[in-house]
Amino acid sequence: MGVNLFLAERNFLYDGQKEENKPYEWRVKAYARDKYFTKKIVTVNTEKGKKKFYEVILLKEGAKWLYRHYLKGELPMMKKSWNGEFTHDKYLQAA
Repeated sequence: MGVNLFLAERNFLYDGQKEENKPYEWRVKAYARDKYFTKKIVTVNTEKGKKKFYEVILLKEGAKWLYRHYLKGELPMMKKSWNGEFTHDKYLQAA
């Protein structure tokens, strides 16, 4: 949630849900789509019928961008005890 708000502040995502007191419905801004992120339409069955929503998917360039900001300590609410294991090393060279 904190990372999505961070991305919204930097104009990558926006909340497609306009009503107050409703959960966020994250959408990708047009200029960031297909370069940093993409989207996938997902349909779920609810008590009121089927509901469609967009799933935001991180792409390689977006992962590199996020990782650079992570290294600068700019990402909110990241695990402070992370030991550096399980990185995106294949993207690190280009970061």
